[in-house]
Amino acid sequence: MRGFLQIFCDFANWSTVCGVPHIANAQTKLSRFFWSFIFICLVAVFGYQLFTMIVKFFKFPVMVTTDIFFQEQNFPVVTVCNFNPYKFAEVNSNSKFSRIKDLMSAYNRAVANTLTTDDQYGLRAVQNDQFVRDSRARDALVLLSAELTDDDKEPALYTFDDLISECSFAGKSCSRDDFKRFIDPVYGACYSFNENSNSSYTVQRAGMSFGLKLLLTVKQKLHNGNADFLPTTQLAGARISIHARGTHPSLESHGMNIGVGYQTAVSVVKTETERCKRPYGRCVTRESEGSDLFKDYTYTLETCFNGCRQRDTLKQCDCYNPRFPAPSTDNWCDISKLSCLQNLKGDQSNTANPNLDPLMQCGCDPPCGETNFFTTASLARYPSAKYYVATDSVNGAKRNDCWEWYRTNSLLLQVYFETLKYEKYTEKPSYGLSDIVNDLGGQAGLWLGLSVISVVEVCGLLMLICCYCVTCGGIRVRPSEIDIDSDERIKDIKEVEKEIDSREEHDRKIKKKSESEANQSSRSTEIDSLSDSDGY
Repeated sequence: MRGFLQIFCDFANWSTVCGVPHIANAQTKLSRFFWSFIFICLVAVFGYQLFTMIVKFFKFPVMVTTDIFFQEQNFPVVTVCNFNPYKFAEVNSNSKFSRIKDLMSAYNRAVANTLTTDDQYGLRAVQNDQFVRDSRARDALVLLSAELTDDDKEPALYTFDDLISECSFAGKSCSRDDFKRFIDPVYGACYSFNENSNSSYTVQRAGMSFGLKLLLTVKQKLHNGNADFLPTTQLAGARISIHARGTHPSLESHGMNIGVGYQTAVSVVKTETERCKRPYGRCVTRESEGSDLFKDYTYTLETCFNGCRQRDTLKQCDCYNPRFPAPSTDNWCDISKLSCLQNLKGDQSNTANPNLDPLMQCGCDPPCGETNFFTTASLARYPSAKYYVATDSVNGAKRNDCWEWYRTNSLLLQVYFETLKYEKYTEKPSYGLSDIVNDLGGQAGLWLGLSVISVVEVCGLLMLICCYCVTCGGIRVRPSEIDIDSDERIKDIKEVEKEIDSREEHDRKIKKKSESEANQSSRSTEIDSLSDSDGY
């Protein structure tokens, strides 16, 4: 016990920790109690501050910084699709589309309320409910289309020349080589501008004159006046999506409707987002290997949600929904699963049968980096009453007939950057290791007067105590008599002390002798004075 006390006493004498020397060197009990009380209170306050700092650090807070840039921009990908997936004339005449033709026939009779017998699509039971009837018919079309190969569909799909009559970028013509084609399960053949890896369009100026301009002809009517849209296609126009390169177009969730008879100008503003990885955030770059159904695309929340919906479809209906990618194309849902797929949509009016909630049930994390394009659309009638379409593209038709055909079958699309300025949002740790170290130093200096040297001293004290405990007191905290006797420094000090004592003794003797001689001289003077007095 004395060893511990000696260790602490020695530490108190040479420590730079404020308050400790006052406790060790206090002259009275009251003074020692006062300084001990003050020191304990300040240690408690510092401990509380340290606790709050540690709690804050392990919450891993982040802050978002916003940077504004103004520079040359990469043009986004513009994907365009005809609302009508297949040419009705080809569906009627091609035997490979016989089941789709049968569906269209059943749908027409359901619309006319003349469907008197049960059908495999379930349209008779809902022929008086327009919303459910149309929804079932469109879902049935997707299921029947999945039974056909891409080669089987090809004759009824819209080619590049069918859909895109004119194309220009910043005033210069573009061609089909600037587009990438894919077949969407809902909209049929779609074309993505600026998606090819061998070309990349950029813009150095904002405005309509420096963007993409497309003249689309959806051909809801042929030149002979016959309708060429499927009866289930409700809208005449195009479905478009503006997205970053490498990302899925997500036509159903993020697309825009562009109607015929209009010029639609879409201005674009870009934003970029960078998020922190764990532990400061939950962002990911891809889904896990076994659940990633969109391997050919950059990861986004939408791809994760759609993958989750596909897995839920497999669980509930024992097949894959053709609307989304699947690990295997051998298990697409057929028409017998139509009711099951309809039930997966849920009932908004019945909380006991809700839709799948991707936010709560899918566990999707945001991407670590993403680029978004915010769009604003404005409309104008196209073509104007006096606009004359070139005769080489109208088979020599009369001007009025040509104008009417373009008014009901075509649309003009322009996509451009509203500004070259864009914002970048970056997540950064708001309380990292350097922050907690700075706060720790500030709090320790404020409440205890600690510095780095003080911390080293405390560490040295702890090490000394540990060594003392490990050796069970084997480490001497005070030197032994033998060490003292053998220490040359101590011997030198003793010799100096002896010499000082000897000199002091010599000085005392000299002083004493001087005083004695002075006394003798004084007495001799007095005797001489007395002798002179007697003689007088």
